Amino acid sequence: MIFFIAIILSIAIELGVKPLESWRKFGWFSQLTDWVTHQTDSTRFRDGPIVVLAIIVPVLFAVWLVSAMLGEVWGVFEFAFALVVLLISLGPSDPIRQTQDYIKALQDNDADEAKLHAEKILGREVDDDPVVTDQHVKESLFIKVCSSILGVFFWFIVLGPVGAAMVRLSCLLQERYAGTQSGLANSVTDLYQILMWIPARITVLCYAIVGSFVESLHALQKVSDLWQRDSDALLVETGLGALHIRDLSEEKEVNLELVVECLSLAKRAVLAFITFLAIIVIVSWIV
Repeated sequence: MIFFIAIILSIAIELGVKPLESWRKFGWFSQLTDWVTHQTDSTRFRDGPIVVLAIIVPVLFAVWLVSAMLGEVWGVFEFAFALVVLLISLGPSDPIRQTQDYIKALQDNDADEAKLHAEKILGREVDDDPVVTDQHVKESLFIKVCSSILGVFFWFIVLGPVGAAMVRLSCLLQERYAGTQSGLANSVTDLYQILMWIPARITVLCYAIVGSFVESLHALQKVSDLWQRDSDALLVETGLGALHIRDLSEEKEVNLELVVECLSLAKRAVLAFITFLAIIVIVSWIV
C-alpha cells in the first residue's frame, strides 16, 4: 500500500513539475564508475561482473542504510526518502514528455528542433535521415516505457528504494557501455537483461491489452520468444504489433500519425500497469 501511494505521488509530481529532470544528474555516478574501473584496471577481475558489483553495490548499500536509519527514527521520513529515490530513479528524463516535444516539433515543421529532441530521447547523435531517426525514436519509446518507468516501478515494489536505484544504475551502465565489446560490457548487459526480464514481459502484456492482443502475439516468431528473446527487441516487436505494424523499415517518410499512436500506446500501457497494481492493492486490502 505504501509503495503504491509513493508510485501515484511520483506520477503526480512528474506530471506537475517539469524542471524535475534537472535534479536527475548522474555525473557523480560516471565519476564513480571511472574511479572503480581505474582502481581495478591492474587486477585479474578487471573485466567482469565483480567490477560491476563494485560500482553499484556501495550505492545500493548507502540507499538501504539511509532508508533503514530513517525507518528507525520515524516512518514518515523513510517514506519521504523512498519517494525521493523513486523520483530520481525515473528517467533520467521522461520518455513520454520528450516524445511529446518531438511530436510538437514535427507538427511545427521544425526539423532542427525535432532532431534535438530525438537526440535527447536516444541519448546520442542521430542519423541525418529524418526517417531513420523517426524509426529509432519509436523503437526507443517502446523500450524506455519499460526501462525508465515500469521497470523502475516493478523493482520499487519488490525491493523498495534499493530496487528503484538498482534499475537506474543498471540502465546508466548499459547506456555507457552500449556498442562496446569487452567482458565488462557483457557483464553490464547481463545485469540489465536480468533486471528487465520480468518488467519487459509485464510491459509486453500491457501493450497487448491496450493495443491489439492478437497482433502482439503474431509479432513473435514463436511462443518461446516470449521468454527467450532479448527484452529490448521483444518490447519493440510487440509494441509495433499492438499497433498492427510489422516492420518500420518500409517507411519512406516521417509518419507523424504513427508517432502519435506509439505515444498513445505508451501512455495507455503505463495506465494499465497502474490499474493492475491498484486492483491488486484493493484486493489485498479487502482480503
